[in-house]
Amino acid sequence: MAKKKKSEKIFSRRMKQKLVAVFVILILMLFALNVRLSYINMKNGDKYTIQVLAQQKYTNKTLAFKRGDILDRNGVALATSTKRYNLILDPKIILSDEKYLEATVEALASCFSYSKEEFTDVIKSKSDSSYVIQLKQLTFEEIKGFQQMQSDNASIQGVWFEETYVRQYPYASLAGDVIGFASSSDSGATGLEAYYNDYLTGINGREFGYTNTDNFMESVIKEPVDGYNLVSTIDFNIQTIVEKYIAQYKAEYSPENIAVVIADPDTGEILAMASDKQSDLNNPRDLAAYYTPEQIAAMTDEQKVESMNAIWQNYCISSSYEPGSTFKPFTVSAALEESLVTPASTFLCDGGEWKGGWQISCWKTSGHGVLDLKGTLEQSCNDSLMQIAVLLGPDKFCKFQKMFGFGENTGIDLPSEQSSAALLYAAKDMTEADLASNSFGQNFNVSMVQMVSAFSSLVNGGNYYQPHVVKQVSDENGNIVENIDKTLVKQTVSPEVSDFIREALLGVVVEGTGSAAAVAGYQVGGKTGTAEKQPRGQNKYVLSFLGFAPYDDPQVVCYTLVDSPQVDNPSSSAYASALFSQIMTEVLPYMDIYPQ
Repeated sequence: MAKKKKSEKIFSRRMKQKLVAVFVILILMLFALNVRLSYINMKNGDKYTIQVLAQQKYTNKTLAFKRGDILDRNGVALATSTKRYNLILDPKIILSDEKYLEATVEALASCFSYSKEEFTDVIKSKSDSSYVIQLKQLTFEEIKGFQQMQSDNASIQGVWFEETYVRQYPYASLAGDVIGFASSSDSGATGLEAYYNDYLTGINGREFGYTNTDNFMESVIKEPVDGYNLVSTIDFNIQTIVEKYIAQYKAEYSPENIAVVIADPDTGEILAMASDKQSDLNNPRDLAAYYTPEQIAAMTDEQKVESMNAIWQNYCISSSYEPGSTFKPFTVSAALEESLVTPASTFLCDGGEWKGGWQISCWKTSGHGVLDLKGTLEQSCNDSLMQIAVLLGPDKFCKFQKMFGFGENTGIDLPSEQSSAALLYAAKDMTEADLASNSFGQNFNVSMVQMVSAFSSLVNGGNYYQPHVVKQVSDENGNIVENIDKTLVKQTVSPEVSDFIREALLGVVVEGTGSAAAVAGYQVGGKTGTAEKQPRGQNKYVLSFLGFAPYDDPQVVCYTLVDSPQVDNPSSSAYASALFSQIMTEVLPYMDIYPQ
């Protein structure tokens, strides 16, 4: 028994020695391996890192923002962005396995407008690329079939769809002068699209990630920030009415230009703004509506650009012209404000005046006889206006031109406004003849938006409001970011002068030259305008009517302009007056302004 115990002790000692030896050897081997790995890492670590990373699949996707919508005042979408998809190929993945290539091109060819051979050529010719845009702006309907095939077949690899947006204008050319168009999701070219581009433009998001050899995706997503929406002051229904009659007049009279502006005189909000030169905002570079295919083919690139710019120009703010007799209420108002005349003042019209060696005639060359101030406006007498201008003199006349905003930008929130500053006389340069012709709206230029803004102040009690076409900015959730309230710029005339002007302009329609502007059931006021175009003697005139309704509480101002209509009597302002009447006959009931 003692001998057996002795033997077990010897065996236990030997085992301990062997285990210690094995442990020491393992430690030495691990130490040697560590030394070797350290050596390899120092010498070739970058090389092996690159090889490992090359076997992994990476993604770096742009997540497109949605450009903000442009809405009418009642929420009708006038410009919006619709989601589309770009088909992206990753040749590296597709070519990593032969079965991927065969299955993928087979599926692509069955769903899209390329053959298997064409897809294969593209993939093989760009074998080093991981990002090839093969098709752009596909709809969901166009891609959903492929997506289903992709989910059913694991061998379809290396194809994905990048979300993007395309700008769309649901009503084509409607309100095109105001809305403008965007040349891309982040670049407005004209109109509100350009003026408010920073508001409408959002921020793209990103998706970063990689797929390892076990096909496990790790990703980080930075969500896109959509652009803000604009709520415009434009009323879709009023705009539609305006454009309907513009189209009718263009077809019937073939004028060089027709334009209309409708505004709220108590806020400066533009309810409608349009001219006859419009393009489909979804395809603004298409000249086919204005030129024949032969004419377009003969154009140089520079000529095409000039032609497009002429179509895109907003006549109502970017073009100027002589206002004609629609300016007469401003001359009369200036004289009243300076207490140089009263409503009871009288003037003898004998058919004209000699000014600075020139015989300047009244439109009624036989003369109107004796007129009071109200009659002067009702009969649109040039002779009386010239006599009033003498009382004002150049300094006061030019002071009031500036007071009413002529020769200055109105500050409307649209690009390319023309001030016409260079087309007005300075008092020191104004001759006797210049003052006389200026008094009834000849020999200086204005824009339509200047006239509407100044006239609104004449009939609303004297308050000049900055015109504007956007009333609110909101985010994608409808939260208000900014309210654009009315801005009172200045007081142009006293309430008493405003009251007189309204009464006199009612007389223009009831008893004077503006009878064609009458609207059945309503008391409307306004002033006719006939301005002979330069060069004189060509029998071309800018015809206009600048009016308001209702007489006792003006809620809407409407300015109609017809430039050089092809008619037997091209100097008759009745064409513009009738256009006013037709438009207002529909607009007033729509605005819940009831017959009086």
